[in-house]
Amino acid sequence: MRAIFIFILTMLLTSCASSNLTSSWVDRTYSNFPITSSLVVAMSDNLRVRRIFEDDMVKELQKKGVNAISSSQIYPDKLPSKADLSSYIKKNSTQTVFVAKLVNIEDKNIRYPGNNNSYGYGGSMSFHNYYNSSYSYIYDDSYTVSYEFVNVEFTLFDTQSHKPIWSTSSESIDPNNMNEIIAELTHILIGNMQDNGVVR
Repeated sequence: MRAIFIFILTMLLTSCASSNLTSSWVDRTYSNFPITSSLVVAMSDNLRVRRIFEDDMVKELQKKGVNAISSSQIYPDKLPSKADLSSYIKKNSTQTVFVAKLVNIEDKNIRYPGNNNSYGYGGSMSFHNYYNSSYSYIYDDSYTVSYEFVNVEFTLFDTQSHKPIWSTSSESIDPNNMNEIIAELTHILIGNMQDNGVVR
């Protein structure tokens, strides 16, 4: 029974929103919002993950009128160097660079209580339920589920000043289905950028 409950709980967790933003900052003194163009770079040596994130982010930015392009479209076989990026930016007069960087992957154990019911003194207490409760406490039937938490930092840089103008951090839980997590995350990111006037 407990194994079935854990399975259902896990399914509920993974079917709901699995990503959220943990911090957010915007440069209120920057005068060129909303942005008009951006080069999107996911700093990952996994070319598939890099391409999926960049393509999704580019698509979301384009919906907001931003002339965006993914670095994997220009450099499909490698993560571009700083010199590569500088060359492209100068040639195409790109206003901003959107950089996604993995910060941390951590396994966390979450403990769920079992069926230990405590009974206070009164009409509801009997030797039977008191002893069973105490017995269950000795042979603890609580359980622990391990989840993987992935933290990613996103920063938008102005290409003229080379300074950040917007940044945020995210936390995703058990990102087993990478396509779904990325689609969810890019949607959340665009919402934050829109709320802060970064995009229209």
